[in-house]
Amino acid sequence: MSAAAWNKRFEELFGIAVPDDARGCLQDVHWSLGVFGYFPTYTLGTLNAAQLFAAAQQQIPGLNDDLQAAEYGRLLSWLREKIHRHGRRYSADELMMQATGETTQARYFLDYLKAKYQV
Repeated sequence: MSAAAWNKRFEELFGIAVPDDARGCLQDVHWSLGVFGYFPTYTLGTLNAAQLFAAAQQQIPGLNDDLQAAEYGRLLSWLREKIHRHGRRYSADELMMQATGETTQARYFLDYLKAKYQV
């Protein structure tokens, strides 16, 4: 699909004129290539990251102080023990269960957003 065709269809679907390719079909290589299958994996990664960070905060006393002081050693050790050393031994659900006590839950990311934007 040409950039012109992409921009025309985008405007038809969303009612927004695309000002240039950098803010249109080229804003992300996945758009121009039509490989949209990656987007769900990004979402799952974001959800898992928020949940893992919440678990790390509970399991590592003073973690936020460490991070503010640019001290990452205890978090890295936690990640190595809970995640990195397992490689592909477990499914994502099994790994999340072992590391956090539950499978992937969206509420941790929602809590993060609420705290960040004080909603």
